[in-house]
Amino acid sequence: MAIVIFFVLALAVVAAIAYPLLPGRMPTGIAPPSDDEIAQAVAELRRQRKQGGLRCPTCGASYQPGDRFCVRCGGELPAAPEEAAALLCPRCGTPYHEGDRFCVQCGYALAKEVA
Repeated sequence: MAIVIFFVLALAVVAAIAYPLLPGRMPTGIAPPSDDEIAQAVAELRRQRKQGGLRCPTCGASYQPGDRFCVRCGGELPAAPEEAAALLCPRCGTPYHEGDRFCVQCGYALAKEVA
């Protein structure tokens, strides 16, 4: 009897997962991107990559804004100008923006620091 219950439950789970994937069952309000939209997004990403972006001064690997160390060589990356002038939480040292009332890392009340 336990085997029959197991198979019935397994069938119900498979049906619950597969039903929304059937043709014509896409959720309303969500349109899949067209091939042209995908091609435009890929072209934009390739254009951004060719422009160079940020490069590690040690090995030349690209990195994202906010990265502190290079993923290829482990070298320390230069701070962006906006990061260098960032305000720091007095409790934990996490950067915050003018107007923030609380630290996102430790929850310290910054309202008296910003005002």
